[in-house]
Amino acid sequence: MALFDLFHAYVFGSALWYTTRALCRIYDPEMVISWFRPPAQRNLAPNDLEIYNVRTDAWGLLTIALMLVVISDAVPLPFFSNSTTKAQQRSGVQPYAKAAILTDMFHHVMTGLGAWSHYVRESHYNTSMAVGVWGCGGLALLGLMTLLAPPEVSGLATERRRGKVS
Repeated sequence: MALFDLFHAYVFGSALWYTTRALCRIYDPEMVISWFRPPAQRNLAPNDLEIYNVRTDAWGLLTIALMLVVISDAVPLPFFSNSTTKAQQRSGVQPYAKAAILTDMFHHVMTGLGAWSHYVRESHYNTSMAVGVWGCGGLALLGLMTLLAPPEVSGLATERRRGKVS
């Protein structure tokens, strides 16, 4: 593994993004609720259902971060049944990495579009929506670069097939 490759930058960057968003929701759900309210409704007190949804969202974000790291095999775990074999580790093959990145990119794009719908409306714009648009957009772009870059740059090595010797 190179000191820096797009694959690990994407996986750990996305996991950090999800973890940061989740910790905000766990630590201060009322603050997060205020981020999603139009400026005219900032004076409303959050209700129990809003707090529940924000905290549930936090645990979902942490789950996505953990699944991305584990399923993409960015950190090979010996006790995880889908982890690569020793031969695959030597050749640099991560069997589910591309699928995990593609699925995670879908989440970034859809979340970014949701933030964009607030970002472009004067009545709903706030700084958190700008952070959401640029954070999700940047990670989606990094994911696309990871999938399209050559293996020596992306870190997504392909399995080398050897011919049979008779």
